[in-house]
Amino acid sequence: MKLKICFPALLCLIFWFGMANAQGIKIGDRVPDLLITNIKGLRLEGKPVDRARLSDFSGKLLILDFWATWCAPCRRMMPVMDTLQRAFNGRVQFLSVTYEPERVAGPVLAAMQKIRPFELPEVFSDVALGRLFPHKYLPHYVWISGSGVLLATTEEKEVTAANIEKMLAGAGAALTVKRDSVVAYDAGLPLLVGGNGGDGRAFVYHSLLAGFKRGLTAGVSVSAFDAVKGQRFTARNVPLPWLCRLAFGENGRVFPPSRTLLLSRDSLSMDTRLSGADFEGWLDAGNGWTYELALPPQLAGFAYSFMQADLARLFPQYAVAVEKRHMRCLALVRSGDEDKLKSRGGELVVDINPYKATLQNAHLSQLMMRLERQYMQNNKLPLVDATGYTGRVDLELDAKLYDVADMNRALSPYGLAFKEQDQAVEVLVIADKPKPKS
Repeated sequence: MKLKICFPALLCLIFWFGMANAQGIKIGDRVPDLLITNIKGLRLEGKPVDRARLSDFSGKLLILDFWATWCAPCRRMMPVMDTLQRAFNGRVQFLSVTYEPERVAGPVLAAMQKIRPFELPEVFSDVALGRLFPHKYLPHYVWISGSGVLLATTEEKEVTAANIEKMLAGAGAALTVKRDSVVAYDAGLPLLVGGNGGDGRAFVYHSLLAGFKRGLTAGVSVSAFDAVKGQRFTARNVPLPWLCRLAFGENGRVFPPSRTLLLSRDSLSMDTRLSGADFEGWLDAGNGWTYELALPPQLAGFAYSFMQADLARLFPQYAVAVEKRHMRCLALVRSGDEDKLKSRGGELVVDINPYKATLQNAHLSQLMMRLERQYMQNNKLPLVDATGYTGRVDLELDAKLYDVADMNRALSPYGLAFKEQDQAVEVLVIADKPKPKS
């Protein structure tokens, strides 16, 4: 059996775990004349090339666009950069750079082209440029002068025609510089001890809570169980609901925003729509937490009860629980009795990106999991599978997986559709504890 599963990083849509320990170069430094390989769509002196040196862009403002297929703001910027490059004909060159291989990024780019065509050269499977310009958040833009000097590193909001004019006129200081401070972190060692934990070998068990730590890449992770080392559950620089989701995530349960009810007077300190540097500033203002639980093998089976007890001890003002509630949901339903889903067998294939989903000899739950955890995680309504279909299926969906109307168009031939319904669903409830009566 061949298992083909293309899973992007989960819950990391604004964070990139790239070359976190590289030093890079400073603004104002001359950029090394690096050889760039794995280029597609670039023409130099009228000829197509698949490799180039940075000096080949001499005389132009070169803007490197670091992106990934799972990064929605990155995808939105592609046609914007194409328009800007055309407007500054011959004076500006955008070069999109991704660490992902062409076999992963290529189909996504092709699907994007069908929605809104654009022509930008792409660098696939990058390592060298990421090391030279290390960063945490995507998208990340590196501005290099026509003479090869690093002018700025910015977020996407700085990539405008007005700012390009300033750069071409030598007024680069007017841009808001994106500074991704980075500290060394090894996910295989205990957190926040001796620069990362010394070597960490003295720990048998630990549970810790800290506030926001600038430079530490945000995210949630669960290590694989090890019969000697046990297991580690970690949340780095996240709001309180993320700690709660980790603590109540046993048996694969996931609680995206649509399945999380914030019934506290402190809800503004638990959730925000900010992103990038603004999000980091919000975390640093007392809204970010870092937590780790490391258990020896004999206790790993009690991890979730340990974490739930930690929450109760560390945040006694809140009551956190999983409840079943009847509420409006976005339900996947069947539109008739004819079985248009049954698999013809063969190898198991689960291949999903933002614009296409291929399931062969797989279960509908594998699609629903990806939609709920990633592409539709910000949907206001919880997603539920109300089909009752338990067999294996074959599906080929060419659609924007984050767009309900487009998904319904693609699901229609299979007798499926997303419809709003009232359903009983599990939700994570974070509420204030009643004050004791005096």
